[in-house]
Amino acid sequence: MNITNYTKIALFFVILGVAGGVYIISSTDNLSDFNTREYETAIADATGITTRSKIYQAGVIIGRVKGITLSENEAILRIAIHRDIPVREDAVISRRTSSMLGTSILTLDPGDLYSPIIPPGGRLRSARDTGDIGAVMDTVQGLGEQISDILREFQQNHLALLAISIETFNSIALKIDANTDAELERISRILESVAVITEEISWGRGNIGQAVFDDRLYNNLVSSTEQIEIAVLKLQTTLASINTAATSATTVIDNANEIVVRAVGLGLQVDTFGQYYAQANQVQAGAALRLVPMSNDRWYKIGVSNAPTGISSRTVTETYDPDTGVTTTKDVTQTKHSGFLIDAELARTFGLFTIRGGLIESSGGFGLDINPLRWMGVSGEVFNFRSGEPPNLRGYVTIYPFFDPDSDKPWNWIYIKCGINNSLTSSRDFFIGGGLRFSDREVRGLVGLLPVFGN
Repeated sequence: MNITNYTKIALFFVILGVAGGVYIISSTDNLSDFNTREYETAIADATGITTRSKIYQAGVIIGRVKGITLSENEAILRIAIHRDIPVREDAVISRRTSSMLGTSILTLDPGDLYSPIIPPGGRLRSARDTGDIGAVMDTVQGLGEQISDILREFQQNHLALLAISIETFNSIALKIDANTDAELERISRILESVAVITEEISWGRGNIGQAVFDDRLYNNLVSSTEQIEIAVLKLQTTLASINTAATSATTVIDNANEIVVRAVGLGLQVDTFGQYYAQANQVQAGAALRLVPMSNDRWYKIGVSNAPTGISSRTVTETYDPDTGVTTTKDVTQTKHSGFLIDAELARTFGLFTIRGGLIESSGGFGLDINPLRWMGVSGEVFNFRSGEPPNLRGYVTIYPFFDPDSDKPWNWIYIKCGINNSLTSSRDFFIGGGLRFSDREVRGLVGLLPVFGN
C-alpha cells in the first residue's frame, strides 16, 4: 500500500465523519432544555408511551415526554413543549395508538385563541384514549361470544326438536305394537272357537288363511323401522356439523389473537453501510433490514449492495471432433459488468456465537459471528463457491464505539468495520468502512404485520 492509498483512506473517513455529523444534526428534532417549557398532565393509561415519546400538533413535532410517574390510578407525565407554542388553559392532551404493535403518541389541541396561557409547570387536561388495540380485541372477543351464543341456541333448538321427534316415533311404535297384539288376540279367539276355520287357515285357504300367512304386514313394519333409523342418523349428522362450525369459529378467534401477539413481538433494525477496498480502489455501499423476534435468539436479514469490482461472467467455447470423439476447449473469455448483489440470511444465536447462512452477495454461503464484548464482534464467512476455484473467505472485525441499545440517539449505533476479502486467492484485498444500524419503533410500525417472519 503506497502513500496515495493512505491519503484516500483518510479522505474517506473525513467524508464519512462529515456525512455522519450532517445526518445527526438533521435527524434531531431541535428540542432541548433551552427552547422548551415543562408542563405536566395525568392520563388513565400510559400504554405505549416512553420517556422519549414525541408530542404532535397538526402532524408536527412540538415536544416530547421527559418523565413518567404513577399517582394512585393515574400516570403523571412530565412533558416539554417548544417555547414558541402557546399552551392555553383549555388545551387538551390526547393519547393515540400509532401502530398495530402498541406504540402510542401524544397530540396537543392548543385550545381557544383567546383563552389565558398556562404558565410553565402548570397541568394540562387529558382526553379519553382512542384507537386502543385492547378495544379492538374486546370487540373481537364480544363478536366471538355472540357467535357462540347463537350456535348454543341453535344447538338447543335442534336438541328439543330431536326430543320431540323421538317421542313421536315412540308413540307410533307403541300404537303399532298395540294394534299387532289386538290382531293376534283376535286370531287366537278365532282359532279356539272354529276348528274348521283352523284347518282352512293351516292350509292357507280362504280369506282368513291368506291374511294370517301374508308377509306384507311384517314387511311394512320392518320398512317403517328402517325409515325411523335413517331419520335419526340424519339428525345426528346435522348436530355434528353444527358442533364442527362452532369449533371452527373458536379456532378463527384464537388465530386472530395469536397474529396480534406475534406482531407485537417483532423488532426491526435498519442498516446502511459503506466500505473502501484498498487494492481495487473501489467503494461498496448498501442497505439492509434485519428482523429480530422477541426471543432475541435469531434474526432474519435481507439487503442489497453494489458490486465494487463488477459481476464476472465466463464464456467457454468447445470444439467436438466426431472422428476421435474428443471435446477440446478452444477459447475461454471472462467479462465483467455492473450490477447489484443480494443478501438474504437466516441466523441463530447460541450465547456469544451466531451461526448464519443463505445468500451472501448473491451466492450461497455461511458464516460465524463471535461477540466477546457488547461493542465488538469478530466475523468470518465463506461464499461464492465455484468449480475449480477457491471460494471467497472473508474475515472482519466490527466495533461500535458509542454502543448503547437503550438510547434512541442515532450515533449510538454507528459502527466501524475492517477486514480482508478473498483471503484464499491472489486477488485478496483489504477493506475498511463503517455504517449506521438503528432500531426505530416508528419505522417498525410502518411494516405492520411482518410478524409471519417471527417464527
